[in-house]
Amino acid sequence: MNESNWTKYRKWKHTLSVPLVAIAYWLLKGRDELTPAWYTGLAIAVVIGSAYIIEELIWITRGGGRPCAHCGHRIPMRSFSVHSECPKCGAPID
Repeated sequence: MNESNWTKYRKWKHTLSVPLVAIAYWLLKGRDELTPAWYTGLAIAVVIGSAYIIEELIWITRGGGRPCAHCGHRIPMRSFSVHSECPKCGAPID
């Protein structure tokens, strides 16, 4: 997958994950029984969590760092270092 596809994926992932987390929370909270709504909330939460873990595993195995969500420039993620902004465009790292 090229950089522009990953940038598009990261943008829709951030846009879509917030409402899905809210829906999953609403479906899971305050349920005393294991209803279909509870299972639906659990499934949504598992899918969102899995998407984040799979994305991290892809970046770890590719080894070149992950692209900036704003400009697409690869940001190397080294151990024991913290990057708060993109070195190319200066945007905060999501």
